[in-house]
Amino acid sequence: MSEYKDRYDEEINYLNEIINLLQYKLQADREKLENKKVDLVESRKEMWENTTHSSADTDKLADLNQYLSALNAQTMSYGETAKAVQKYEKMLDNPYFARIDFTEEGYDDTEKIYIGLFNLMDDDSGEIKVYDWRAPISSLYYRNEIGPVEYTAPAGKIKGYISLKRQYKIRKGKMEYFFDSNINIVDDMLKEALSKNMSSKMQTIVETIQKQQDLIIRDLDSELLIVQGVAGSGKTSVALHRIAFLLYQGLSLKLKSNNIVIISPNALFSKYISNVLPSLGEEDIEEITLENIFVRYFDNKLSIKSKSEQFEDIICAKTESRKNFLRSVIEFKGSYEFAEIIHRFIYHFEHKMIEFEDVYYNGKYLESRQLLKQLFLSNKLNMPPYKKLKIIESRLMDKVNDLRHVRREKIQENVKNTKNHQFEIKSFTRYVAQKETSAFKKKIQKFTEFDCYDLYKNLFKNKDLFYKLSKGLKLPENIDKIIDYTNSNINDPYNIPYADGLSMMYLKVKAEGFDLYSEIKQVFVDEAQDYYPLHYMILNTMFKDSRFTVVGDVNQSIEKQRDLSVYDEITSILNKRKSNKLFLNKSYRCSYEINKFSQRLLDTGKDTEFFERNEGEPEIICRNTQEELHDKMIEDIKKYQAEGLDSVSIITKSRKQASELYFKINDKIHANLIDYVERGNENITGVTIVPIYMAKGLEFDAVMVYDVSEKNYSTNYDKGLLYIACTRAMHKLSLYHTNELTNFLK
Repeated sequence: MSEYKDRYDEEINYLNEIINLLQYKLQADREKLENKKVDLVESRKEMWENTTHSSADTDKLADLNQYLSALNAQTMSYGETAKAVQKYEKMLDNPYFARIDFTEEGYDDTEKIYIGLFNLMDDDSGEIKVYDWRAPISSLYYRNEIGPVEYTAPAGKIKGYISLKRQYKIRKGKMEYFFDSNINIVDDMLKEALSKNMSSKMQTIVETIQKQQDLIIRDLDSELLIVQGVAGSGKTSVALHRIAFLLYQGLSLKLKSNNIVIISPNALFSKYISNVLPSLGEEDIEEITLENIFVRYFDNKLSIKSKSEQFEDIICAKTESRKNFLRSVIEFKGSYEFAEIIHRFIYHFEHKMIEFEDVYYNGKYLESRQLLKQLFLSNKLNMPPYKKLKIIESRLMDKVNDLRHVRREKIQENVKNTKNHQFEIKSFTRYVAQKETSAFKKKIQKFTEFDCYDLYKNLFKNKDLFYKLSKGLKLPENIDKIIDYTNSNINDPYNIPYADGLSMMYLKVKAEGFDLYSEIKQVFVDEAQDYYPLHYMILNTMFKDSRFTVVGDVNQSIEKQRDLSVYDEITSILNKRKSNKLFLNKSYRCSYEINKFSQRLLDTGKDTEFFERNEGEPEIICRNTQEELHDKMIEDIKKYQAEGLDSVSIITKSRKQASELYFKINDKIHANLIDYVERGNENITGVTIVPIYMAKGLEFDAVMVYDVSEKNYSTNYDKGLLYIACTRAMHKLSLYHTNELTNFLK
């Protein structure tokens, strides 16, 4: 007993020491922050009073630049201090969560390593009192048990011995308990974290990171890191913690938040994960969809349907043959074969479709069409056709400018004795610039400019050309029907189908080049299984010098059934020097009972491990009429809310079904309809009604799957959707139907 009391007193004393140090630092930095704020306001006022407000006042522009440079430095310093204040405020609540006692090989002293969300140093002694969870030595806690260990530090491999692993529960600066463990992460602590109700945003997992997850987070060598993670394995959270780790290594990697981008499946998912990085003390990362990139790349002149709308079109198709046709369209548009057709089409465009002309300016011969075409097709200009044409245009304009200069000199000679000769020269120059040059440029732009939207439409309008370009390639049996369908659906520039939009974007990338996002060094792709080869070709071209982290789950494919070969395709397309594929096969989100239930819906991937957190068995509930079924669902919602479950989601098969249900029950219980129409107020706490494809990646305390009848879920494709719906539930899962139950649940 006295031994435990000694340990308890030691820990309480250390905690008090840390809290005192944090309070001291927090107070000091708050005072600094206030002083810096005053200085910043004063500097801005001084700049306003003492500098020019007109760009025409060139003499004072230098003074303005000096002020701006000083202001930028002050603003940055203010931001760093504000960040430190936020860090200390977070640490006051929970300064650390673990400790290891480590003895380095060759030394007698044992170092007590306390691990928390951030570093904390005693400035007087220079001693690190708390280590950031991302520090190299912290990896020992996540990966090792008591005994001999080693880790990689900046100086190289460090070997030693762990004699103690201790975990803490500290809340509001008070020690609730601590215990020693001889395993990686004690199940009881993980169970406690997982048993909590979810919040409206994804939370951090630094206290419960598992060994395999830590290997993913700290991988610095792979240029392509692929993670196949079963539903609820934490793959998205791990990817976000990996971003935080890479930013922690920022100085050595020369990496900042604006060097990273997340390719997100939809805007709702982006909102859901937006809290993780700020909670880890990092700036939020830009999260974009391929639809976002399309709109920006086409300068808002074109717009495409969302990926979610594409899912909806398939799900709501009235016949199975129609569904299969739509899938065949999407699969072909994302295939290697169609990418090759696009390559051949660009070659054909370069050699056959550009109509060069002889070029004259004011009657003077400048260049022949044969020489222009020869220059265009020569190996001297190894770049996309659009850039080659722009170089040709620029050279022709340079020749015109030379001619204009000669004409200007002649006029100057002719009017040198005229008082108004300067005015006449300027007037003539302005006239030439506005009239002759403009007309000349428009003339040559007939062959130096092209529109990728028109090109894409022409590819399908000319069937003979399409078949000529596809010679030797394996085409779908219904390719003629696909071509006709495409021709009838791509004429509205503001309503282009998703699959065509991305294929069009690939055409533009290969024909024009891509200069956006040049600062990106790390690309994170989520829901990797829902993208096709052509989509990865787009990403590889756009971010050709970037490293990739790709996470997905082949069991959660929506448009088609996938297997692990999809990751071999990705590896081949992205073609990085060092790639690594890791697996997360243990599911943590769902209770053991929900996981076991959901496994019935899988044909493959049944090697999933379940974290044994036991709760109630899933329920299948049948009622005779829709009205009775809705009443039962409302009754269960109120029961779940009474049990303290903060988020209850009714998951439907489609947006259409979600909308219909919403209007039937919303007058009886308040619910939030979530779909792909962005409203800006989407919130997944409370009661939500959401189609399956929008629920991917999300989790809820209780899930109610609507209409699990044989009529609604009858194909293998439907079975996959049902699996996705069931694996969104953390604590409670109930499934509702009238009429005959789907055979998948019998």
